[in-house]
Amino acid sequence: MQDYIYFRIFGYAVTIIMHVSNIYFMAKAIKKEHYDDPVLKAYSNLQVRYFTCWTFGLQIIYAVIGLICDFSTLRNRNNKNYKLPKHLRGFRDTLFAAIIWPSTFLVFTVFWSLFLYNRDLILPISIDKVLTPISNHVIHTAIVPVVLWEVLFRPRIEPKSHRRYLAHSVFHLFVYLLVLTYTYIERGIWIYPILTNAYGTIYFPIICAVMLFIKIFSYFMQWTLNSIIHGQNVNKKTN
Repeated sequence: MQDYIYFRIFGYAVTIIMHVSNIYFMAKAIKKEHYDDPVLKAYSNLQVRYFTCWTFGLQIIYAVIGLICDFSTLRNRNNKNYKLPKHLRGFRDTLFAAIIWPSTFLVFTVFWSLFLYNRDLILPISIDKVLTPISNHVIHTAIVPVVLWEVLFRPRIEPKSHRRYLAHSVFHLFVYLLVLTYTYIERGIWIYPILTNAYGTIYFPIICAVMLFIKIFSYFMQWTLNSIIHGQNVNKKTN
């Protein structure tokens, strides 16, 4: 188990390098002439309001926290009584279990399902001028191996009650939906074309409900996977 720490450190380093490098290349790809295209202009100005950007941004933050935790553990490996500070450990566990894991699979599932069905519903083709296929896969595909690596090399005890984690996860999605609504009120646009098409119809609340379902389903999926890999499903703790 102790050997896992080196695999995690490697994973955190790769995650940070991959995402930070990709952010640099995505920013560099946007030229002044692209602002003549209203779609590209909106994409550039509103990048921080895309759920995908929230997700890989949180993966970077989590990787930094993971490095802090694991290096602290290594520095104190000769102290058998050493434990990470309770609040740091709790924040790390909550951020991954409640936010990052379910958000990652929400992004992956929704994006690729819509992209393969009709890409104009999620990513207009004009955005290809500033978003290369490599960058696209980094932010929509490579995010999955990042979280799978964490589950593989960080055994966790499943909480006896999932209410607190689920509350954080649902609240995270609720806040994002508020951001989308605020953007519509402020700019008069939905940043995702599918929402533009669905707004004012029964499909709009259905889309929100499907997003919530995917998030909750993904949340529980991590514990099943954790128990399969590490066999800890019978050893639960009170959350």
